[in-house]
Amino acid sequence: MIHSILKPLQQRLSPLTLIKLAIIVSTTAIFMACSDPEQTAKSSTNPPKKTLHISTSTGDFEDFVREYIGPELEKAGYNVTLTTASDTKLQNISVAEGSVDLNIVQHKPYLDEFNETHKTDLIPLVQVPTAPYGIYGGKHQTLDNIPQGVTIGIPSNVTNFARGLWILEQIGWIKLKETIPNRFRALASDIAENPYNIQIVEIAGPQMIRAKQDLDFAIINGNYVVDSDMSLSDALHIESSKHFVNWVVVNEPNKNAPWAKKVTEIINSDGFKTYIEKNFPHYDLPIAWAK
Repeated sequence: MIHSILKPLQQRLSPLTLIKLAIIVSTTAIFMACSDPEQTAKSSTNPPKKTLHISTSTGDFEDFVREYIGPELEKAGYNVTLTTASDTKLQNISVAEGSVDLNIVQHKPYLDEFNETHKTDLIPLVQVPTAPYGIYGGKHQTLDNIPQGVTIGIPSNVTNFARGLWILEQIGWIKLKETIPNRFRALASDIAENPYNIQIVEIAGPQMIRAKQDLDFAIINGNYVVDSDMSLSDALHIESSKHFVNWVVVNEPNKNAPWAKKVTEIINSDGFKTYIEKNFPHYDLPIAWAK
């Protein structure tokens, strides 16, 4: 094309002028090729997909993402990468630093404690169904007529230990002091009355299933029950509190991001509610679902 444009001018222009003109025409042709309308239209209608980095604990929350939330996000045009870990602290740090967009690992009291301790600004975005916290039989299989000096295992994590004390108070086995500064951090020393002389054994949450056989009773996180050969329906008493339904957590600057709104929409959808009802019965449900 360039040759055909220049041919009629060859007799009238000097060689130097022809070279300059050839450069101009060539540059114009290259620019027009790079600005092909069809290519421009295609790129504007198919922008690069946003990749969402999600972190969960292993088990049920991982299943939520793999089986429902992730596929729905991909239908909406997002790429999804999922990692699992057992260290909630590191998962929160990853969200704060931006290497992870959101995590599903914790309840709000834990998140509040983490923000206070680490001076972060992580926020709860939307609640997710959560396996309930409860007391299960070990050597004893009933809450009636318990003997003096029974042993009860309670997870050693600060918040979960306090929750364990709440359960014992709910079933009438102990009474906590009314002057506790923060009930979410209640300690064994905050027990005001212990009429059954209960012996509390602090054990790491993941080890409680195995330790249960050596205890009279064990208070166990629901996710560990679900991952074992036990059933949530085996619980002798379930924690009566919505404080500990877990949350999707994001960094504060991302709370209004389009993807954050989409995650909230998916989790509160009728489709996800049906998925939970079918696959995760007996779970504590988000407060928003009751409205």
